Amino acid sequence: MKSHSHGKRMFLPLAALILVLACAPAAAPAIPAADPNAIQLYIQQTAAAASTQTQDALPPASITPTITFTPRSTFTPYATFTPFQTFVLASPTPLRRSYFFRVKHDSQLAIYDFKSRTAAGSWTLNPQTPEVVPLFAAPKEASGTHRTPITRAWESYMDELNNGNEKKLRYLKATHTALFNGAGFPQMESLTMGGNIITLDAIQGDWGKVHTLPYGSPPSASVVNYFTSPDLVHKFVVVGWSRASKATYWVDPPQGDTYWPFVSRHVVWIQMSRLEPFPGVPMQVTARGQQEVKQEPKADSRPTGFTLEDGASVTIVEYYPTGSDVWARIQSGGWIALLIHKGGVPKYLTSWSMETVPPPPPPPSE
Repeated sequence: MKSHSHGKRMFLPLAALILVLACAPAAAPAIPAADPNAIQLYIQQTAAAASTQTQDALPPASITPTITFTPRSTFTPYATFTPFQTFVLASPTPLRRSYFFRVKHDSQLAIYDFKSRTAAGSWTLNPQTPEVVPLFAAPKEASGTHRTPITRAWESYMDELNNGNEKKLRYLKATHTALFNGAGFPQMESLTMGGNIITLDAIQGDWGKVHTLPYGSPPSASVVNYFTSPDLVHKFVVVGWSRASKATYWVDPPQGDTYWPFVSRHVVWIQMSRLEPFPGVPMQVTARGQQEVKQEPKADSRPTGFTLEDGASVTIVEYYPTGSDVWARIQSGGWIALLIHKGGVPKYLTSWSMETVPPPPPPPSE
């Protein structure tokens, strides 16, 4: 009996151990390391799918037989600037909002050694020259540039932009100044000049698809001009190099302020490295001096009855460039000046600023 009792005692722990082992989960399988390339591909595919769904959700654009230009004085809100999309896709990514960019000057570009192009030792021409920036036929430099025929209607519009001034128009249409250098008038080269404002229709990698005036028919110069739409009417800019002060400077052509319609018969592209975007809004700015808050973005507008005191901070939510000046709508309502010119000298009225300076301002009489 003693031996039988001992056997029972040995059997019970052994049975318990077997039960524990039977209930225990199997060892977890090893998790393979994540493939970063696969993750990146998944992110891009997800972004592409989201873009497609968003596109499908948008109502189809209606086709109108003629294009009507809405005066900027209606102040249809320009969409605010937000950081660029996280995912850079292989195909052009449409921009649903208007973003303002300034075209950089020679002094901001490594290709000119951060000086005027006329400062180069190899430069044998005038110390002053048009600050041309080419616009390409495709998002690659090897694509070359386009030419746009200036029809009688577009020539009339160009004449109106320059108040019919014969000296200015003779200079603008010459075969050796800039716009018509290649094949002569009326074949206009696809280009812009430093300091001017552009907007983009899409971004593809390091390139932007430039928004221009539709070629179909020109607008009225009283509605679309450098003061109402500086992104669609550009100003002639001449760059120079002072050997005495070792500084780059910008002036008007000898004939004075000269403008041309920013139009292209074809799609044109520009390198993003050539552009400085306007600072993102909404953003907070601090006043440098006192100014009245206006009902409209112009100096002679009626005041709102409110004053932005020196040192006070406000939030700006929208830009309104006019000529070489820049205004902004504030969150609480009304408009303030960010950049104005007095006596041809730029003056920033708040903490807001940009590295790229605008074209030389037109005289107040224009």
